[in-house]
Amino acid sequence: MDDKDIPLANGKVQYQMLLREDGYTVHRTTVQAGGETQWHHHTNVSDRFLVVSGVLTVELNIDGHIRSARVRDFYSIDPGVIHHVKNETDEDVVYIMVQAGGVPDIVLADPLR
Repeated sequence: MDDKDIPLANGKVQYQMLLREDGYTVHRTTVQAGGETQWHHHTNVSDRFLVVSGVLTVELNIDGHIRSARVRDFYSIDPGVIHHVKNETDEDVVYIMVQAGGVPDIVLADPLR
């Protein structure tokens, strides 16, 4: 999947592929104020976020309940967990995302599922 093929983010989210190897990919992601992704999950890969600038809001749907975390450092999401990220601040958020565990995919999801 190429960066330009990712269907889940609004125009305030920019992805830059840094590395792609068998079994994992590394992206640098910038989320401007008001930027967010759609709710989604991954079939096989986990997302690991290392926030290098700003505060990233990560929301998860766990058993039909939305849980929100404001992340300033590291966060990990297991395969199959419905989630999305957003920037609720006035400053850009920059994070490094490592996806590992299989073939990367994006499955758009209903947050109330």
